[in-house]
Amino acid sequence: MNKETLIPDATWMSRCFDLARRGLGYVSPNPPVGAVLVYQDRILGEGYHTAFGAPHAEVEAVRSVADHDRHLIPMSTLYVSLEPCCITGKTPPCTDLIIREGIMDVRISTRDPNPSMAGTGLERLRAKGVKITEGILEDEGKALIRSFTTNILQRRPHIILKWAQSRFGYSGIKGQQVWLSEPVTKVWSHSQRAVADAIMVGARTIETDNPSLTVREYPGRSPQRVVFDPNGRLSNQYHVFNADGISIYYFSNIENPAIDSSHIKKHILHNDADPLIQILEVLFQNQIGILLIEGGPYLQKQFVKQNLWDESWVIHTQHDLAQGIAPPDVMGRLIGRIESETDSIVGIAPK
Repeated sequence: MNKETLIPDATWMSRCFDLARRGLGYVSPNPPVGAVLVYQDRILGEGYHTAFGAPHAEVEAVRSVADHDRHLIPMSTLYVSLEPCCITGKTPPCTDLIIREGIMDVRISTRDPNPSMAGTGLERLRAKGVKITEGILEDEGKALIRSFTTNILQRRPHIILKWAQSRFGYSGIKGQQVWLSEPVTKVWSHSQRAVADAIMVGARTIETDNPSLTVREYPGRSPQRVVFDPNGRLSNQYHVFNADGISIYYFSNIENPAIDSSHIKKHILHNDADPLIQILEVLFQNQIGILLIEGGPYLQKQFVKQNLWDESWVIHTQHDLAQGIAPPDVMGRLIGRIESETDSIVGIAPK
């Protein structure tokens, strides 16, 4: 009996997912991908896509195989969380690597979401006699690359809204800084920043909170910063404009001479086009795959009003704030729930 059948495909694919998640925050706008090369229930090699432009997961998996095991590669099964690519981009096609290494059994979770590419890599492998199995933990595989799917199908960043609200449903008081959630929830919040390519806030939030918008409570790199100041009220004295090596995008309807630092990328919005669409176009052209919008409620409501959101993460707190500013009203399907001391963090996606 083939010993490989003793461990189900789902176990190896779950390992692919675990590996792929290590690339979150570094690979966008490419998708996170993990790969595991297995011979008779033993991992010969494994890898993941580590950074945008770096070798793909399949390449890393093959490279990691020890010299004394390389003769086993043609007899092994390759598990990959996403269909292997078959075009030359920043790296050579992974299908060529698979064929060259003589791997004859490839098992994937989900196909490439690009309609013009979906199934193309698999067909190329099949044409060379490679056995293909697909659809292993497919829903989980699709969830893993959901931001990449948004990028491909909608040609814009994947938009994530995040806010905290009191038990009475209010998120703040105009002109006052109010902290609603538990201190430990800040760690989770910074983990979300660490996987985003950019974080966006409006002028009111900057004036009230003077945030830095950096990752401090969680390991990872800080996202690029996006400021929406339509009326040109801000100056570069605020923390968000610090020259710390992180790219800063500033959008306004008017020329604002108070924003005059060379490290700030200024964009004047045109009156003949929707401002949010213009902002998203600029960010997408600059390879922003995941955009996290933290504040404030006015800005978030504009995105909700135009149905320009893909995920909403709401921190339900036990704070007793009973009046003030109401957050956006979103409805959809539940995609996650996290308990953080007395806070409950709920993830919602459009139906």
